[in-house]
Order: sequence, then C-alpha cells, then structure tokens
Amino acid sequence: MKLRGQILLGVLLITVIPLVLMMQITRSGVTGRFTELDTRRVEDQMRLTRQDLASKSQSLSRRLKSLGATISADNRFRLAVGGGRDDLKSYLVDFAPRHMSLMNLDMLQIQDERGRVISSGHFRQSFGQVDAALPRQLALVPDAQALIPARSPEGSFLALARTMSVVLGGKTFNIIGGISLDTDHLRDLSRDDDLDVVITWPGGLLSTSDTLTEELARASRPEEIPFMLRSGHAIVRSSEWPMILEGQPDTAQLVVTHSQTSLKNTLLAMNIRMSIILTLAVIASVFLSILLANRISQPLRDLSGRAQNLDFDNLDIRFESSRKDEVGHLTRLLGEMTARLRSGVKKLRDAEHRATLGEISRQVNHDIRNGITPLRNVMRHLSEVADTEPKNLEPIFQERRETLENGLSYLEDLAAHYARLSPGREVSLVRLDEIVTQALEGPSCDEGIKLENRLPVNLPPVEADPVSLRRIFDNLVRNAVESLMDGKGTVAVSAFVEEDPILEEMRIQVEVADTGVGIAPENIDQIFNDFFTTKEEGTGLGLSNVRRLAADCGARISVKSEPGEGSIFILSFPIPNL
Repeated sequence: MKLRGQILLGVLLITVIPLVLMMQITRSGVTGRFTELDTRRVEDQMRLTRQDLASKSQSLSRRLKSLGATISADNRFRLAVGGGRDDLKSYLVDFAPRHMSLMNLDMLQIQDERGRVISSGHFRQSFGQVDAALPRQLALVPDAQALIPARSPEGSFLALARTMSVVLGGKTFNIIGGISLDTDHLRDLSRDDDLDVVITWPGGLLSTSDTLTEELARASRPEEIPFMLRSGHAIVRSSEWPMILEGQPDTAQLVVTHSQTSLKNTLLAMNIRMSIILTLAVIASVFLSILLANRISQPLRDLSGRAQNLDFDNLDIRFESSRKDEVGHLTRLLGEMTARLRSGVKKLRDAEHRATLGEISRQVNHDIRNGITPLRNVMRHLSEVADTEPKNLEPIFQERRETLENGLSYLEDLAAHYARLSPGREVSLVRLDEIVTQALEGPSCDEGIKLENRLPVNLPPVEADPVSLRRIFDNLVRNAVESLMDGKGTVAVSAFVEEDPILEEMRIQVEVADTGVGIAPENIDQIFNDFFTTKEEGTGLGLSNVRRLAADCGARISVKSEPGEGSIFILSFPIPNL
C-alpha cells in the first residue's frame, strides 16, 4: 500500500474507531443508566404494592374487629345463634348482607365453630352449609390474611380476605371478610402509567392492562409469566403472597414489570444522530487525509526520484532541503552520504588514473562496483521506505547506516590503498590549538612574516589521527608562507563553531589565512588535483594530499582567494559526540 493509502487508512481508523467506541460507550452508559433507574422504579413499585396490600389488609382487619364488636353487643344476634328462636332466623340470614354493605366489604361470611354458615353476604341460600376449611386455613397463614377466589351473583372475583373469631355464650364464631381486587384496584396501586402490576395464581390472572392480560394468558403456569416478560426485554420483579385455593394453602405471584420500549426508541434516535455524526466525520477525515497525504508524500516522492537516479556514473545529484522536519533531515543526511560517496569515487578514479597496469585498472573497477552495489541497494531500500513508510524512514536509515558507512569505508580504504596512502592511523580526540601551535613553530620565516595562532582554548576537540592533522596544517602553513610576497605578510590560523553552509549542520571551522599573492580564478578548481602545480619546482601533490588527509579525518576543505589579496583555506570538522 502506498503512503497516501496508508495515511488515508490511518486517519480513517483514528477517526472512526474512537467515534464507534464513543458510540458504544455512550449507548452502554445510557442503557445502563436507564435500566438502573427503571429497575429502581420497578423495585419501588413492588415495595409500594406490597405496602398497599398490607395497608388494605390492616383496614380490613379494623373493619372486622368493628364488626366483631357489633356482633358481641347485638342481643338479637345472641338470641338467634342461641337456638329456639325461629323467628330470628331471618335476622341472622340478613345480618351478613346488611353489614357487608355497612362495612364496605366485598364479601362477608359468618360461621359457627363447626364451620356451618350462619350468614353469607352474597348467597342467602348457603345458610347451614358447612365450609370449615376456609377459616381454618386463613387462621394458619401469617396475620390470618390471604388472597382467595370468591364468588358473587355477578361472577367470580379475587378477594383479599382475613378472618377473626368472636366468642358468644361459650361458642366461637368465625367472621370471614374480604375486599375485591380488580383491574381498577391494581391501576390505583401503580404509581406510573408505564409500570404494570400483575397478580397471577393457578387458574387466574389479573393485571393493570387488558392487552397484557391477553398476552400473559398464554402462560400455562404462573411461574412462566416472569420469564415471558423478561424475554420481551422487560424489567421484572416478582414476590409471593399467601393464597387459599380450593381450601388448600397456596401462593399467588405479585409481578411488577416495565417495558423498555421507550428506551429502545431513545437508543434508536440516538443511533441515528450518532450515525449522521460518524458519516460527516468520515467525509471530513477523507478530505483532510487527502490534503495531508499530498503534503507529506510529495517531498518524499521528489526525494525518491532523485535517489533512484543515483548511480556510480551519476554522482552529481544534490540532496538539499530547507525543511526542519524528518524529511529535511533525511535529505541532508543523504546529501552528506552522497558527498562522501563522490569523494570516495573520485579517490578511486584518481588511483585508477595513476595505475600503469591494465589488471590494476580492471581490479579497481571491480572493487569499486562491489562497494557501490550495497550502497545502491540501501538507497533503493530507503527510497521504497520513503514512499511507503515515511514514519519508519529515520529508524530504518539508522539500521542501514552501518551498511552505508561500511561501503563508504570500503571505498575510502580502496582509494587509500591504490593511492598508496599510509593505512596506519590512530584516531583519538585531538586539541586543534595544540596541533596548530606545533605547525606554526615549524617553518623558518623572515622577520617581516607574522605567524598568528588565533584558536580559542575552549574550542572542542576533533576526532582524528594527530599525525594526519599535523601533516594537514604543516602543508597549509608552508604553502601560505611561500605565497607571501617579498618576505612580508601575515599567516593567521583561527577557528570557530558555526553551521557549515554546504552540509547544513554545526561543525568546527578552521581557517588558514594569508596575505599572499592569491590564486587565479581559472586555477582555483584544480589546486586539489594530483600533479597540478603553478610552481616551477612543485610536485602538485601537496594540496591533493591535504584533501585526502582531511577526508580521512572526516573534514571538508575549501578555499577562498582573490589574486593579490591572499587566500583562506577552510577546514570543516565534524563535532564529535562526547
């Protein structure tokens, strides 16, 4: 994948992934918060429902106690249940219907201690029937209260029932009273319209919603109802309530449920809005990534194009940049490497030029190409990385730098070998002020010649062979002295640290300046060539050796000169990493 595609993909991933994660986190947070609040409401409703049922049961208990007190004070009732007064039978039969209305009860039944019905609120004909199981089972449940299926002339209903006993003339009478629980009662219990209350028991179901009643009627057992509600993504809480069913103890289920349909609608609307935001963000990201990719990839493509043209026969390609970022730094590093490569190749060609045997010439050509091949492979690799993985360009360059350095060292050693330069060098940290002092003490000069050492004592040391440095400055000082006219003039050596204008990095600059005859413009580009000289007895090897020795020390040498005004030879040394 090309760099532009990688940038586009990277920007999209950086944009889309956080937005998608934010959407999921927001959705999860909203769902969790709403679910937590709704669950709390359901639990509060369950607690209130039980409290309301308990409150109704307490109210029922007070009414039954009041009725019991009424019975205890009613002499006609005493005479009627005492026997022998057939004229009071109708009073006894009508007692429960009359007081059921007065006590605001939905069911009322009075039984003697044998379970014989002596008065019934709804059915007068039940007088004398025996139903001892109901009061006995009610008395066994906690607080003598339970839900029971009851009947009236209008039909069946669910009643919250209690029982209490009254003793008259040594006989115990059980009073069973109840209040009806219907849909309206459950709606009164529900504090919120979106909360539903359900009471279910074997064979019966009561809820606040007719639709919910029809839906839950499909359950074959009451235990299935909470599961059915949860499968519909509803919040459900259930609890048991005592019940008497067919004269046997049983339990009814109190269920409070809340449908999460509103939450689903809220999440759907939120997803739509977030999807719109995500779409707009993706469009903006694509547009910006295209602009960014063009801005980043264009200079890299230019650098790659120049690097691809680099070859043994084409080493004049310049790598220059004013950028301050990684691309500019890499460009300058490649420029430095190319400059050193040109220097090494030039040395090899000079050595080949001086060779007298054809075999040496062929061997030199073979050795040079062996040295160029790994350098070319590295350059191609760097070009590919610059095009596809610009962020990894510098670390990969550092990884391959050793190969470049080894190749350049190989070429430089070849040049040194074929040029018969001494290979024995001992590199160390050398103080330039000490070397220059020794060089200025060497030549014997006329009284009119001044030799000045202007090097600062705090100048950083250089990493080089001290013998090679001494030879460099000996040659430059001797040439400077020889250029002075009539035995008069000044030779000054100064130094400072500043940016090299060619290499664009901070280096140690040493200048050897004289006030001599200067150098003609047509000769200034040839003075460092082997065997070039303007002196009648010169060999033409002095400055060429200076150039080679400076290169061995990692330095670059240049010259400025005006005829009749003198010359300045400039040595640019790298600053060592101390």
